[in-house]
Amino acid sequence: MEGRAADEILQADTAIALQATSAEMQAAPGTYNDIPRFLMTEPGVTFDTDSRNTYMVNGGNPIENLYVVDGVEVANINHLSTSNSSGGFVSMLDTDAVSSVSLHKALYSTKYTGALSSVLSVNTAAPGAQKRHLQMDMGYAGMGAIYSHSVGKKAAFLTQYRRSVINYFTDDIGIGGAPIYSGTLARVDTHPTGKDTVFGLYIGGNDKIAIRPNLLDNEDPGYVRTTYTGNRGIYAATWNHIVSGSTLLTSQVSYASSHTTTSQVNAMQNNAPVYSDDLKEGLSNGRFEWLSDRRNYKMLLGTTFGVRQLDYTINQAKGFPSPYNVSPLPVNASDIQFNGNPMDQAAYGQFTWKKFRKLEATVGARMQRFGLCGATAVSPQASVMVQLTKGVRFFGGVANYSQQVPLPTMLGIASNRTLKPISDVQYQATVVYETERGDRLSIGGYHKVYSMYPVSVEHPTLSLANIVDTFGQPFLYMPMVSKGSGISNGVEVEFNSSFNRKLFVRTNVGLGRSFATALDGVSRRTNYDMPLRTNLIAGVRMGKKQIFTTRYSSHTGTPYTPYLVRQSQLQQRPIYDVTSVNTARGTDYQRVDVHYELNLQKEGRGMKLYGGLDNVLNNRNYYQYVMIPHCPGCGPYELTQMNRYPEFGLTWAF
Repeated sequence: MEGRAADEILQADTAIALQATSAEMQAAPGTYNDIPRFLMTEPGVTFDTDSRNTYMVNGGNPIENLYVVDGVEVANINHLSTSNSSGGFVSMLDTDAVSSVSLHKALYSTKYTGALSSVLSVNTAAPGAQKRHLQMDMGYAGMGAIYSHSVGKKAAFLTQYRRSVINYFTDDIGIGGAPIYSGTLARVDTHPTGKDTVFGLYIGGNDKIAIRPNLLDNEDPGYVRTTYTGNRGIYAATWNHIVSGSTLLTSQVSYASSHTTTSQVNAMQNNAPVYSDDLKEGLSNGRFEWLSDRRNYKMLLGTTFGVRQLDYTINQAKGFPSPYNVSPLPVNASDIQFNGNPMDQAAYGQFTWKKFRKLEATVGARMQRFGLCGATAVSPQASVMVQLTKGVRFFGGVANYSQQVPLPTMLGIASNRTLKPISDVQYQATVVYETERGDRLSIGGYHKVYSMYPVSVEHPTLSLANIVDTFGQPFLYMPMVSKGSGISNGVEVEFNSSFNRKLFVRTNVGLGRSFATALDGVSRRTNYDMPLRTNLIAGVRMGKKQIFTTRYSSHTGTPYTPYLVRQSQLQQRPIYDVTSVNTARGTDYQRVDVHYELNLQKEGRGMKLYGGLDNVLNNRNYYQYVMIPHCPGCGPYELTQMNRYPEFGLTWAF
């Protein structure tokens, strides 16, 4: 048993997890070598904008996704990220520094800290397996280098650095600004004995953006000037000790830090303050696990203990009215300063009974105490995998998960500190057929029931699941209580041929609905309710050096809340009709991308060129329903996403 394989051994849903290699991600058009953007092509995964890599899984909120890199939990792997989302602009991890990814979106292991929708497991390239010592690249996502080298016979290291380049070509990528960022990955592996592996991991990044709306442009709906800066890093050391051929002990210590600042002013009112924050977070964490994988069973026992270091300053709504209130008076003005060291603790276990390699039955549970709110959650799960015939497997089960409400939501308003962890119960059933050549067909369905969901106290129709996306708009927190609920369900069909074929394809179709209920007890669409989703990636190898791929993506238009037009025009600010939350829907999303790759490398050295065209048909895809407050005669309209856009880059390995 090897330590790096332990994470997959623990996954009851490995048979149906979505898996991809670095080469598959790089060949996908329109993804910019970005891991989260590649996930947007997978079944059950949706998105609402081309400008960020935020994704939603099985009708869930974007806050419900967890990242795990080489067995280390990472709150967010993206640049320009906030605590209210698991997305950002682009990942800090270069796909060339990654060997493979697995997206677990059904009944994932009890070992993970609360995640209601998915766990993305990222395996970086093992330094000892790297053939290329130095690699340099440049593309849309940035320019950088990867270097790996062995140190003696028992150690090796890998490091990656990348920096943005798009800011050198434009100061506006269509959102009123251009991001500037840099990121670093470092990994060191050592093998002091034949039974011990120790590796260290560092992931860090810095980023900033200034969004400046143009008040003279009657097509620019922005009126809030936003300045954001952020830096984050995680340091981790993991020791895997093989007790015997079937038993593994894992000890891990980690420290994660994050510091972000945001400042917003109203450009229409002499730059009057709207919102500001200074958010410092630290998390010191320890984990210990015992894993035994035997012929007839496998068992996991583990515990984790973490101490948070929180230093939050949030100042909101100074002289600024809420877009959910007709009254022009400021509401929920707050000047919050919070310093604390809440402690989180968890214990978990999982047992799988195996019979003749045709049946696996798994039961498990996790008990977790959330230090900030003082709540304790017990999350049980049970699943079964049956080999029906050669190549055909059935997987099904039920699991309960709990997740803490995002920290800014809890700390932005003093009364929100009592918000309880959100809970969901997931039901899953999937049939998978795999051929010996690596082709795979799956048909599955899911049903999720949410409880203790945060909902607005002041507005009985508003839930955290239907509040308008605040990117580029005022950050406004409101008093909430844990009395909401929700339902998400769907069915999916997926077919993936082997990537090694001359002609290869990844395609899927999904049908799903997502609803949330606030204090008034009425079930309404969430922001992620997209009933029909379709994805297709098809490629052809032209000889040994060339690959041409094309991608088609579509989904039903995203729901939105209409404005009170007359009141908005009179007050020259957007005012939502809270009696009609998400009753309208934008136009359907459709996009075609193409990608071409010319690989001139030989034995891992040389040059690789790639290029393509995104949104080939130049579709005007819906992004948001907006008003232009500085244009009294302009009515509300649909703001569209990225136009036709070229993509190109190169990689040179030495």
